[in-house]
Amino acid sequence: MKMLLAALCVIFAINANAKTVTNSDGKSVTIPDKIERVSPLIPAFAQIAAMLGQSDKIVTSPGQSEMFYTLFPNFKERVIIMRQANVESLLAAKTQVVFGPKGAFFNETQQRELEAAGIAVVDISAMSTIEEIKRCVELIANIFGGEAIEKAREFNAYFDRNVKLVLEGVKNAKKPTVLALNYASGSYATISDRDIGAEYIRIAGGVNVASGFIKDSAGMTAIINVEQILTWNPQIIITNSSASRDQIIADRALRSLSAVKNDKIYVVPTGAHLWSVRSAEGALQPLWLAKRLHPDLFKTLDLEKEVKSFYKRFYGYELSDAQIADILKGGSTTALR
Repeated sequence: MKMLLAALCVIFAINANAKTVTNSDGKSVTIPDKIERVSPLIPAFAQIAAMLGQSDKIVTSPGQSEMFYTLFPNFKERVIIMRQANVESLLAAKTQVVFGPKGAFFNETQQRELEAAGIAVVDISAMSTIEEIKRCVELIANIFGGEAIEKAREFNAYFDRNVKLVLEGVKNAKKPTVLALNYASGSYATISDRDIGAEYIRIAGGVNVASGFIKDSAGMTAIINVEQILTWNPQIIITNSSASRDQIIADRALRSLSAVKNDKIYVVPTGAHLWSVRSAEGALQPLWLAKRLHPDLFKTLDLEKEVKSFYKRFYGYELSDAQIADILKGGSTTALR
């Protein structure tokens, strides 16, 4: 009986110092109640953790943009920057929790190695829609607990506010045709409906001409040829870098495109992270894109003021006018693709 009571006491003590969070797949993961050392697997999740006020608890991270390092000046010196997360480095860093799309980084054997060393692995891999991104923010906040949870609620409410404002503004608008087009390694590529960028186009009152083009339900991007781009002939092109924009403009084969002839090729802003993907600054993307697609409907929307307010509110950082201009043009000093 004494041995049973002792065992129960040990179990109670362990549980008292632990809590559970829920993976993207709905499974529960036990993590320490007090979190001091974490390892986000992708740059955007390090950014979200930092936005939630937890940058001092990150011990390993993928590389970040120069703007991120400006916001968190001691990050690069204090944190182990890894191009690719690996078991050995995570063990050496004595991290408590690893979080992100684990399937892209670890196989089952590697995950068991981490768990055997007492490191919790929280899979956060559903991030194709705004609702999923908001759940990612909630889940990351739940890992830390405390003030991070309230900050996540504040952020998600801000995201909802922006989406509602844009949807209301474009509800009766004529929808232009839009193509998300990027150039790298000698090829053009676009996004599928599973990419969050496609949802941003819809919310901002545009028609994604590549909708349904990618047949593989698991795929988010696809290589496309010039002939297909000419067939679509989008009125507006959005791209993730100035280099892509320059290539599109310089390509003689694309000169007949409506977007090229009318100079409607827009580079997505990049601050701490690219706005059009799974980042905290994605909350600003509906505003920027709506103003690009429907400038007459959003004349009173002051993007510079909105960006300045966002950085002050969520990063505690006062941007200069030059920094705001660089963010909004997707400048090289902020670029992280």
